[in-house]
Amino acid sequence: MADKKVAIVLGGTVPHVSLVKKLKMRGYYVILLDYLDDSPAKSAADEHVQESTLDKETVLRVAKERNASLVIASCVDQANSTCCYVAEKLGLSHPYSYQTSLDVTDKVRMKDIMIHSGIPTSRYTYVTDIEEALRQELRFPLMVKPADSNSANGVKKVKNEAELKAYLPIALKFSRNKYAIVEEFVEGIEISAYCVIVNKKAHLLMTQERISVIEGEGNVIKCFAALAPARISGTALKKAEAIATKIAKAFNLDNTPLFFQGIVSNDEISVIEFAPRIGGGMSFHTIHEGTGFDILESSIDSFLNIPITLKGFHPMDRYFALNQIYGNDGYYDHTEGCEQLLTEGIVEKISFYKPKGDFIDSSKASSGRIGVMVFCDKTPEAIQEKILRAFTIVDSFDTSGKSMMRHDLNFGKLWNQTLDKSVILM
Repeated sequence: MADKKVAIVLGGTVPHVSLVKKLKMRGYYVILLDYLDDSPAKSAADEHVQESTLDKETVLRVAKERNASLVIASCVDQANSTCCYVAEKLGLSHPYSYQTSLDVTDKVRMKDIMIHSGIPTSRYTYVTDIEEALRQELRFPLMVKPADSNSANGVKKVKNEAELKAYLPIALKFSRNKYAIVEEFVEGIEISAYCVIVNKKAHLLMTQERISVIEGEGNVIKCFAALAPARISGTALKKAEAIATKIAKAFNLDNTPLFFQGIVSNDEISVIEFAPRIGGGMSFHTIHEGTGFDILESSIDSFLNIPITLKGFHPMDRYFALNQIYGNDGYYDHTEGCEQLLTEGIVEKISFYKPKGDFIDSSKASSGRIGVMVFCDKTPEAIQEKILRAFTIVDSFDTSGKSMMRHDLNFGKLWNQTLDKSVILM
């Protein structure tokens, strides 16, 4: 270690497994900082420090103590802000200012800047209590979400005043600054548009269609599947790239990956939110496999202030689908059928979020996920057939030996229900 540079990676997510490996190939001794005892990226790192990525002062202290030359998080919003804070304090390279990181991780600031910059987005307000929300003249249905939290915790679709009263306090509970966003719901196809910003211009790498369900007494939104490229027109694709460029200019972003989530309706796009980073989940993998562009490498270059190039990029000529493996409540033990799926070429890749013994909580969007299957083929029809076949082979079990896999969250079976919209009511 004495002759190696030290990099601190914030967050032990699945994409950060590959990030750690790439940093090692660049000659870094990699310390993973993550509050979990056992996260996916822990075994890949040289060392693990169990602390919160949101605790800026603790991360700063660790970076000083270990003489880190790089503090990086490629795909975690709030951790990206911590990286920028620590880098500014220590004079390290980073992709954008700490102030910009606050603008893009706080949804209130983000929405305000988008509105003032003419970026298409739904009508909204931000509130601290139910009385404020009820005074606004927004049309139901509405989306309610915390202003500054990670993942989908506290995000709800509400159909009426009674549901708003029930779910707004939940969003406020998950918000660290105690603000919640309340915005009009736009019907259509939800997409993620993945780009890199080079010389302040967006280059669209891939679009991905997100498929979600709303279920249970808590109206929990679960994104259980995705399809790339998204089933949208060439006109919508051009608008997506133009919108990403407009976002980059409005927030003074350059030399960085960027993706936004939006709703496409009649070729018009309404932006939900965006982040100047790579996407979570397996998007880094599908972008690389489908287009030849290594977006994780571009993220490292961005943090090191090395100019990003589009070397190796080509338009996607295959389809990729993801199907999350969701579980019912219980303690996860193992999943069977994976080797057969890989051997027969039904799936391209399988990754797991949960180690043996973790509790699966089906009442929450992220805590209910066991793993994810990645499918690839030349046509959507072939993808659908592979997903249907996979669900006859794979199964997950709890510690008592009982099947706990959610076989109903099967993109193959629900395919036709997702042709013109991305949210299914279960």
